[in-house]
Amino acid sequence: RPTSAPGVNCGPANAHARPEKRPKHINRHTNQHTNRRTGRLAPGHAEPNLNPRAARRELHSCMTDRPRKPDPAARRGVSRRDFLGTGVATAAALGLTGTADAARQPEIIRPRHARNLIFLVSDGMSTGTLPLADLLLRHTEGRRSRWWQLFAEPGVRRSVIDTASANSLVTDSAAASTAWGIGELVFNGAIGVTPDARRPEPILHHARRAGKATGLVTTCTLSHATPAGWACNIDKGRSDEPAIAAQMIQRGYDVLLGGGRRFFTDEVIAANSDFTPVFDRDALLALPPAQGHNLVGVFARGQMDYEVDRTDQPSLAEMAAAAINRLAARPDGFVLQIEGGRVDHAAHNNDAGALVHDQIAFDDALGVALDFAAGRDDTLVVTTTDHANANPGLTDYLSTGAKKFATLADRRHSFDWINDRYEPGVSTAEDHRRIILEATGVELTDAELATVTRWREGETIIPYRSADKSFGPLGSVLANHCGVAFISGNHTADFVEQTSIGPGAENMPPMMRIDETHAVLAKALDLPPALANL
Repeated sequence: RPTSAPGVNCGPANAHARPEKRPKHINRHTNQHTNRRTGRLAPGHAEPNLNPRAARRELHSCMTDRPRKPDPAARRGVSRRDFLGTGVATAAALGLTGTADAARQPEIIRPRHARNLIFLVSDGMSTGTLPLADLLLRHTEGRRSRWWQLFAEPGVRRSVIDTASANSLVTDSAAASTAWGIGELVFNGAIGVTPDARRPEPILHHARRAGKATGLVTTCTLSHATPAGWACNIDKGRSDEPAIAAQMIQRGYDVLLGGGRRFFTDEVIAANSDFTPVFDRDALLALPPAQGHNLVGVFARGQMDYEVDRTDQPSLAEMAAAAINRLAARPDGFVLQIEGGRVDHAAHNNDAGALVHDQIAFDDALGVALDFAAGRDDTLVVTTTDHANANPGLTDYLSTGAKKFATLADRRHSFDWINDRYEPGVSTAEDHRRIILEATGVELTDAELATVTRWREGETIIPYRSADKSFGPLGSVLANHCGVAFISGNHTADFVEQTSIGPGAENMPPMMRIDETHAVLAKALDLPPALANL
């Protein structure tokens, strides 16, 4: 029904007066006599001279001006729905409801604040990357991805994020993660330092100071841009990974799991005696869920392996589970960032196979977080990306496209693996054909092999320079076989997906700048004011 609003006449001053009764044969909108059987106007009552649009306006006016029974809650400024809901709840409390009401389950009301926050980042995930992973899972396992399933969960909030930094429409991971970390836009490359050289307290330090356990998990080096933007303030920016590693250890974050052994040396780790180090998968999985010491696990000298290359390293899901099990034992809750960092690197390389398999590995880690949060009312889970990269997409139609795409399930190794086995000046064209076949299951045609050989020799293959760099030509040739093509090897300015569930998710607006996420997270965690400078 229409309700009163400024500037709208919704009836006479005496809103409680009963409407004047009309005989049933009087049209209630026109007050004209009608034939009771046919509904047509009686003789002597001409049809009003109204065109259809005017008739609709007239009808709306009549409906708006009709007196109505007063809403029993309107006088108190409460909606009818809220009034009825309150009545049912009160009746239930007094034991006055019938058997049908008693059988209904009461609505779960979430607490105002989140005890725990799990923030997952599929680094460099373009809009097209998410459905590619979902499509491959449907082909290989007959199921949808956990992220896709999450869209249908009650209480989920989806947001579209503008990722631009303070000095670039196309951001990088440092600026994006710092925006999450401090709630301000910064220059590309900056880690916790604003354009005017301030060093605001990042969210992980803020949460730790508030008494929460803290953690970082990544398939990149732990000192890479995305973990660093949540945890550190580094004057020289993202390139100073030795300083980032030292500051993470010095600040005493509870759980650190990822790559980067060349930065997390024995000397760096020994600077804080609270840390227990582990360096292999078996040692990580053998740890009990809770111990008194902080944990640093470093499983590769540099970046961890792509999922298609992984052998003895822990998976992202295994590291996520280990971190959550350890942090959940803390009495005041925890804040954890989990990054699938090599999704971004595969996109830079235009490596469709590595990209999709790392996105699926990220989805497994998301499943670990969602399984932990299921049945709880104290954990906010946010899954997103820091920026898009290379904008991959399946572009072939009908059964041809489906058959080509299905070959990605058989990818065995990444482009990096191929590159490591190619020796310039030594490997022949046939060596290259054999290596690519072993890695991808694709046997190049002679024309394709000639193109790849020219690229290896330094010849320009693709006129667009950003698409021709790195492995772009190899990715373009293999797109003929898998159907997935890329626009370049760079990040893009595309808006990106953010999906949230749990206490605080309701405060995520449908569209926001990347730095605006910070305030929603801090509010959800009920953190005290952050320090202005560190």
